[in-house]
Amino acid sequence: MKRTLLSLVVCFYMLSPLASGALVDEFSFLKDLPAFVQYVDVVRNEGDYRKAEELRTGLLGIGLEKEELAVLDIRAATLLSRLYTEVEPKDLIRSEELLKEAEQLLMALEKNSFFGLILEAEIDSIHYLINPRNLGKGISSNSKINKAYKQHPDQVYARLMKASSLLYAPSIAGGDVNKALQIYLELLRDGVSILSRWDTASLYSNIGVVSMKRGEWSTAKGYLDAAKALYRFDPTLDAYLKEVQAKL
Repeated sequence: MKRTLLSLVVCFYMLSPLASGALVDEFSFLKDLPAFVQYVDVVRNEGDYRKAEELRTGLLGIGLEKEELAVLDIRAATLLSRLYTEVEPKDLIRSEELLKEAEQLLMALEKNSFFGLILEAEIDSIHYLINPRNLGKGISSNSKINKAYKQHPDQVYARLMKASSLLYAPSIAGGDVNKALQIYLELLRDGVSILSRWDTASLYSNIGVVSMKRGEWSTAKGYLDAAKALYRFDPTLDAYLKEVQAKL
């Protein structure tokens, strides 16, 4: 893993000048809530939607300020919604129900605030995941990500989502693997100390996908394995690892 990191750091300095400005994470309060940390563990380590449904009920009673409570409830709903798209058999009806709940909760947030933009973008992206023919949701998600990234460039999650939009969008729609890698490596260098465990897993996984797209199979395996070590349940990650193993 150290050799993998060194090679990517060298790549970073070739791709980009030094980034400026300290990174911040407005979502950081979530990692200080033991009940939410346990909830994420059940979703992303165990993939147990029944247990997650039970734990989510308990999250609704946590005493937080109005904005933070809305953020907590929306993140809990979107995490569970995505899980229902990953388990077998999938339950897309329940997934959509959870997205509708999250959309109702958005009304507690200022529409063009950082939280409002990011969380609505996340909801739209899951709608698009469920139904890729719903291009409007994909376009809407990308637009909000761009706006959040432009207005809040120091926010860790804005950078993560911007990089992911560059990674997974086709080039004709603005996708750019190298630009995505640049952002990920800036986060790897400057943001790891403040990243949550779940965002760190996403960072590692996505650097692994970038490496796959660049044909760097050993590097890809190192980062995908690192993501897997943080959270075990991820059928998409498992598929990536299988593809990488076949190339080695």
